Amino acid sequence: MKRVLFLFLYLAAMLPVAEAQTDTVRYALPDAEKVFLENNLSLLAGKLEIPIVEAKILQARAWPNPNLSIGDIQFYTNGTTASAPPLFGNFWRDRTFSAQLEQLIYTARKRKKNIDLESRNKDLAASNFMDLLQSLKADFRQTEASLLYLQQIQGDQLFQLGVVNTLLRAQEAMLKQGNISQTEMYRIKALQISLHSDINETHEDLTAQQEHLKNLLALNSNVYLVLNDPIPTSDMVTELEQHPLQELLTQATQHNAGIMAAQQQKQVSVAALTVEKANRVPDLSLNVNYDRAGNDQLNFMGAGVSMDLPFFNRNKGNIKAAQLAVQQSDLLEKNKITEVNNAVVKEWTDLHKAIGLYESIDTDYLDKLDTMVEGISRNFVSRNISLLEFLDFFSSFRDSRQQYYAAIRNISMKKATLNYLTGTEL
Repeated sequence: MKRVLFLFLYLAAMLPVAEAQTDTVRYALPDAEKVFLENNLSLLAGKLEIPIVEAKILQARAWPNPNLSIGDIQFYTNGTTASAPPLFGNFWRDRTFSAQLEQLIYTARKRKKNIDLESRNKDLAASNFMDLLQSLKADFRQTEASLLYLQQIQGDQLFQLGVVNTLLRAQEAMLKQGNISQTEMYRIKALQISLHSDINETHEDLTAQQEHLKNLLALNSNVYLVLNDPIPTSDMVTELEQHPLQELLTQATQHNAGIMAAQQQKQVSVAALTVEKANRVPDLSLNVNYDRAGNDQLNFMGAGVSMDLPFFNRNKGNIKAAQLAVQQSDLLEKNKITEVNNAVVKEWTDLHKAIGLYESIDTDYLDKLDTMVEGISRNFVSRNISLLEFLDFFSSFRDSRQQYYAAIRNISMKKATLNYLTGTEL
């Protein structure tokens, strides 16, 4: 189409001017999403949360190390030193020392409960990563829809500017011949300036979407993105209309990653409460002692056990805090379910409004707009229509196509949001 040709000619003219935009990359939407899933830095970083928690599970499985202590080492002898044979040869004669080997023993199945807590944290990390993936995917698809919309608008604006430039040249020739007034030509000049202003605003919006999409794709700053047209919108609309609201609400309750993360957080809180209750039971320390020449016996061997006496600290504060955390996570889970369900209803309602607008627009009429814009321009030059009629027709044609593109963009964006909310691919 002519407007597509104008867009590519515009890009070809703009790229040499901006040094930062030297490499044009064109993506079909499925290819762009594949690059996004493979290269997005936030996703790659978020994915590491799972092996991090797996490492913590490995640490929770480890037993505490035994403790070896050596003390009472005698540096010199004096007249009160008891006689003692050397350890070997003539080494350490008439000297004393002691040694102790101690091992901490967890009670109340603390080790197992800590492993269970870290396992719950792993499930939570997986749910959080899925939520991150789905939210970034929705953001990516919405940015794609916005960029496509702006590309289409820019293509139309450049085509319209070309028509107006041609008309303005004809008007200037007629002004020199005295066939039109200067006021009439200036009104066309004002339309040209307005189109230039609209093109500049669209370009600023487009570069902002370019920046965001390149960040999502982890592309270099010198890349200029051009997206190819998506699959036919009519096919997407037909597929979306097959999903009733109640089905979407059920899917959201079952598959929404945010709800799943809230549920996993509740399980983490329950596991943490179990650990805190176990912590009120003192752990045991078993020890084996050796003493050389430190008492009546030359070589003394003994064993012992030690534990804290829970007189002053029975971990009541931590237990209470963990109980409140369970209550808090339960409330947050219910709140998340309510938020997601309300969001599904809103997005579903807005989606069907956008679909209604899309289906009300006559695509055959839109396909003929380019020809009609050129036609009214010729009729205006031939004086078959007045200046006011030309401006009215021109403005109406611009608005009609912009509304059509906006309807397609809104449908795509609402679909991406519903995919995120329901945790599915509609």
